[in-house]
Amino acid sequence: MISRATTAAKSTTVSALILLVSAAPVWGQSLFNAAGLGTPVEALDGRARALGSMGIGLGGPSILPTDPGGLARLGISTGVMAASPSWVEYSASGDRSGSFQGNRFPLVGIGYPFFGGMASVQIGSFLDQSYGVTRVGQADLGNEPVQTSDEFSQDGSVSNVNLGFARAINERFAAGLTIGRYAGSLDRTLVRTYGEEDEEGNVDQYIESGVWSWGGWSLTAGGSANFDGLEVAGSIQIPSTLSANASAETRGSDRSFSLPIQYRLGATANLGPSVLLHSSVVLADWSDAEDELSDAYANSGSGFGVGLELSRARLLGKDAPLRFGFRRVGLPFAFEDESVTERTLSGGFGLVLNETAGIVLARMDMSIERGRRSSANLTENFWRATLSLLTSGF
Repeated sequence: MISRATTAAKSTTVSALILLVSAAPVWGQSLFNAAGLGTPVEALDGRARALGSMGIGLGGPSILPTDPGGLARLGISTGVMAASPSWVEYSASGDRSGSFQGNRFPLVGIGYPFFGGMASVQIGSFLDQSYGVTRVGQADLGNEPVQTSDEFSQDGSVSNVNLGFARAINERFAAGLTIGRYAGSLDRTLVRTYGEEDEEGNVDQYIESGVWSWGGWSLTAGGSANFDGLEVAGSIQIPSTLSANASAETRGSDRSFSLPIQYRLGATANLGPSVLLHSSVVLADWSDAEDELSDAYANSGSGFGVGLELSRARLLGKDAPLRFGFRRVGLPFAFEDESVTERTLSGGFGLVLNETAGIVLARMDMSIERGRRSSANLTENFWRATLSLLTSGF
């Protein structure tokens, strides 16, 4: 990463490596994160995932960064933590295929009563940027071709650290505001080996690497309204530009990227004594970031989801609501000038571990998703599990 030109050339090489991959990636959650800034990793818990939600309007209290108004309905001190492993099988053009897996902790949050409302600290995932590939080829050096082995690894992510406050206006309406700080780092390394490793004295290496730190701000405002049998919520997230600052040892330059304003709207309706219907949408246009990327296209990140919750199910004598969902959302970055979508079918359940006087003090939520991401040259089929634990206390 000696210069901007080298960075652009390297990005082109990496895109070619992904499409012509001859060995499985060593880690990651999606190969599409190589086409731009990364793959979105939403800060959702197990219930939201099982219901196919965009993270808003789930009904009842919540501690999700995308739903500031839902924080006001917590009532008591609450903490939540989620883990989300995934298993991916991919197939690329030319009958190349493989599999890999990754793991993320997309959400950690704490809410605490404060000045008649609820304050929160949340750490949520935003973009996953980790993957690695290997490709074997040849290069002409002098009069003879020499075998080459390119190993590219990228390790990094962008997280959003949030401070929020929400308050109930009356029995029906609540509003909240969250200030977020983007943080994280990106470490890139490209190692090219010339020659056969089993031939002594015939191996040489070229190594290029760099480290960047991420920075930026976001402001999310939202509200919720609770009517008889219906809860509606909405939010808007306004971000600054996302800056990538090169470390002192990195000879590459600082960069900045445009992030979209994101609008979310969700609702949950009570269809009967034990049936809840949830739906939500997100609107986000990433196209302004396309000019700031090298050899990648930026598209819409909009999507929608629907889900059904059967709230009277029980397991081991405890409340264990069953949940089912479907969602379709656009991936913002692609190798080709075309839209790439992620479609998932999901199912899961919740399990109330401890409850006192109708107040849930401990609950586990589990979801399993079967999904598909596809473009003209690359298709991914994946399983994704999300397990979250919510605890409350006085």
